[in-house]
Amino acid sequence: MKMGVVEEAGAPAARRSLVIGVFCGLAVALIWSSWSVATRFAVTTSLGPHDVTFLRFGVSALFLWPVLARKGLGVAQIGMVRLSIMVLGAGVPFMLLGSVGMQFAPASHVATLMIGTMPIWVAVLSGLLFGERFTQRQLGGMATVVAGVLCIGGYALLADRAAGEWRGDLLFLLAGLCFASFTVAQRRSGIGPWHATALVNVCSAVLFTPVYFFGFTPNIFTAPPSAIGFQVVAQGILVAILGMYFYTEAVRRLGAPRAAIFGALAPALAVLIGAVFLGEVPAWLTLTGIGLVMSGVALVVTGAARR
Repeated sequence: MKMGVVEEAGAPAARRSLVIGVFCGLAVALIWSSWSVATRFAVTTSLGPHDVTFLRFGVSALFLWPVLARKGLGVAQIGMVRLSIMVLGAGVPFMLLGSVGMQFAPASHVATLMIGTMPIWVAVLSGLLFGERFTQRQLGGMATVVAGVLCIGGYALLADRAAGEWRGDLLFLLAGLCFASFTVAQRRSGIGPWHATALVNVCSAVLFTPVYFFGFTPNIFTAPPSAIGFQVVAQGILVAILGMYFYTEAVRRLGAPRAAIFGALAPALAVLIGAVFLGEVPAWLTLTGIGLVMSGVALVVTGAARR
């Protein structure tokens, strides 16, 4: 009798945790898709890829440096090679590849080919480097993702070659591979997500700030203040800090496989937001590719064998 009372009492808490986890997952998908639209708008108007990269890491570093100061670099625990992969994989190279690609291709492409394919790259790297085996369902999901990428890239090459969208698509895939490298390294680093986030953002800010001011022409002094303020919030706060918080909460409350599914929603949300704010309406073949990538990612993240 007492056991039944305890189970009934725990049911509302479990449901509440599930609801909060779903909310956090939806917030992650919305933040990631909005980031792709915001960055696409920035690099096609008053700011360049180097500007949004500086704002991304410079602003977030101001908030996250106390975490790094408390935790330290952790070289002894992580190892210099793994530390370098983490900083480069989720740092300046990743951001520059993505933002330069957005000068050529629309926001729906970055959400699909960079954000959407990250779980696939993680699975491929895990298989190649650590011998991870995949189920038939996961292999079918990977094949579906490849078909979706071919639909998107094929349209960019055949029907819209003059616009150069294929260049952006290629850069998005490389950016996704970079972030997947960070993910694999971070999983085996033994440090928590907040420590990893602070490590990447602060180190990237320290390394890129002198390059930005002495190697590029900073546009943050000539761009409209409203544009700078918008990107400060979008790049340095929403994605770098809140996006990580909501993602870690979704993983904690839902588990990694179910939390990863929400990342597959980012392409569809990016299509809607891009159509409303940027007037970017994808062709039917591109929409087909986006649907295939979303479906393939869902198969990969839910098809893992039970351990």
